[in-house]
Amino acid sequence: MEVTIGVPTYRNNGTTIGDFLEALTRQSFRRFRVLLVYKPSKGDRTEEVISRYKDKLDLEIIYQDKGYIEEAMNMLFSRADSDLLLLTDDDTVPSNNWVEDHVKSHQVSERGIVGNNKTVRKIRFGLAERIYSKIFEKPIDPRMSEYVVIIAETGLWTYNKNVVKSGNVVKSLGLSGYNMSVKREVYKDFRLEEMTFRGAYYENYLGVHALRKGFHSVFIENCCETVHLERESISRSNDLNVIRQLYAESVLSAYYFSKFYKVNLRKLFLDMKIKTMKWNMKDKRPESIAAVEGLRIGLRIALEAIKGGYEARRVREMLRKSFKISM
Repeated sequence: MEVTIGVPTYRNNGTTIGDFLEALTRQSFRRFRVLLVYKPSKGDRTEEVISRYKDKLDLEIIYQDKGYIEEAMNMLFSRADSDLLLLTDDDTVPSNNWVEDHVKSHQVSERGIVGNNKTVRKIRFGLAERIYSKIFEKPIDPRMSEYVVIIAETGLWTYNKNVVKSGNVVKSLGLSGYNMSVKREVYKDFRLEEMTFRGAYYENYLGVHALRKGFHSVFIENCCETVHLERESISRSNDLNVIRQLYAESVLSAYYFSKFYKVNLRKLFLDMKIKTMKWNMKDKRPESIAAVEGLRIGLRIALEAIKGGYEARRVREMLRKSFKISM
């Protein structure tokens, strides 16, 4: 099986990407190439570190001179052409069997995407939550009925409160971009809409694409282990404005899925109103307040974009103005 490891990298001081590349030299499965999408930034040491591994790894750099994470991921999807594309971040340290585990996991033909996320666990929901779910969180696609994480008819991701996780392999859309592998049949014709700055939950878009092509997305426990190093990144931050942006972008999934599903806009509005009101009443921490503010901004943008039939770039412009982001 041919394998490509795809990694977007930006603003790396050389420490985490060095740990990542060093871990790749210890892999039990060695028949892979590394594809790095590198967007230069002031003061980073990415190229310096990469130069030390050119004799140890089959490594190619794609230079990104404009755009954001969605453009970077689209470069990976278009440039890769192997049987399997492993996606990860430049601050991840894979275990020695990481590539081998992913390769073996795809021997089941119906698996289009495989990941491992320790946050997916058995959660018990109360009666009130299950009743609420039947009203606002029905799967937007009936093929998601056995999935632990789904896209609801509101266009938002949520836990499926009517299914219980069991066994080692779990169907789910709750993927993690720092540790997942994708079959060629899934990624080769997939492109992200260039509508955000931080690519919040883009993994769900890829997962739904796989489902629409007849494949499943699964988590496998005790497989494909990695350590995700702690650092400020485009998808993880303690900055309140970044938190607002990420939560606003998460609601834009309603806009994205409205392109090929019927999103219930009335339920979307009511669902978000109820959830943000409850969250605001229960949790007064600054980061929670920022999250609620972000959700409300995202809802406003999503509803306007859906009703107006806006193109993706116009949605990104609305985000830029809302958060005063310099281009």
